[in-house]
Amino acid sequence: MAVSVTNALVIQPFQVMVVKVEKRKQYITTLFLGTILLLFISSVLIIIVFQIFIKASVFRLNPVEMICFITGFLINDFFRKLFLGLSRIKEVLIMDILFLILVILVFTLYKICLSQVLLIIGLCNWIATLPGFLFMIKNYEKPILWSMFAKEHLKEGKWLLSVAVLQWSSSNFFILVAGVYLGIEALGALRLVQSFFGIINIGLQTIENYFLPKIALLYHQNKETAKEYLFRLSSLGALVFGVLTCVLFIFSNQTIVLVGGVKYQHYGYVIKMVAVLYFFIFLGYPVRILVRILMLNKIFFMGYLLSFLTSLASFHFLLKYSGLCGAVTGLMINQIIMILYWRYQLYKKQFQLWK
Repeated sequence: MAVSVTNALVIQPFQVMVVKVEKRKQYITTLFLGTILLLFISSVLIIIVFQIFIKASVFRLNPVEMICFITGFLINDFFRKLFLGLSRIKEVLIMDILFLILVILVFTLYKICLSQVLLIIGLCNWIATLPGFLFMIKNYEKPILWSMFAKEHLKEGKWLLSVAVLQWSSSNFFILVAGVYLGIEALGALRLVQSFFGIINIGLQTIENYFLPKIALLYHQNKETAKEYLFRLSSLGALVFGVLTCVLFIFSNQTIVLVGGVKYQHYGYVIKMVAVLYFFIFLGYPVRILVRILMLNKIFFMGYLLSFLTSLASFHFLLKYSGLCGAVTGLMINQIIMILYWRYQLYKKQFQLWK
């Protein structure tokens, strides 16, 4: 949730606005200072939550470890997406390699408990962001126009923040109620498959974090060139993604056993359905990117709202009569509704996706 908030208020508006801003160094400095402010707010909230809810829990944690873990994760995520948006892939690679080396070294040297894991991962994230802090030192410029940048981010971010909450709700609603309707074993199988497909989701996030600013720049310069580039990117992605999901669909039983063990072998059909689900998710990405580039964030929000309302209306029928298949079907319906709504809104604004 913390990542969703920072993405909605900082990163997602940046991915579109960065191509239009003239005082880029001031803008990036403002983003960095805004992120530091959000880290401070997160730390205060963590202390409050610990005092009220977690102080006497069985986890034996303290606020310092959790603050280090969450703020380290957030600052690393900020710099990675900032560098991706600026097409500075070298810095992202250095950060990832540095983090991996640090984690491997620490976890091979010590036998550790949960609190130490959180502290170590947090510190590794902070240390791995060293290239980001060096970049900020070299490119720092007094943010005289910070109020203008903040106003624009809040203007767009209010819708994106609402999207973040609804996206979490619509994506996880069927998962949450599946535990009640289907039992813990079926829920575990679904979460296992989702975690496995999360590897593929990394590729989709890369498309949005890296290619969205590039397409936004092309669109700012020439609309037709941007459309052609998006079409070529989508065609190539559909080919690669189609082959990958087909392989997983065909070898679903072998995949589920490889991932979860023999006890999950009768859940191979879940791999098949989630493979189809992810193909729908991919088909929605070109439309999603265009809506983001055009900064139609109210439409973006309405798509997720319709999706969530559909989940509320259909979950009982789908889960009661179709079980685990109904849960995945509900997720597919959510994707289809969003794609159709966004396409319709683009059409109303006389914006043809492909000609």
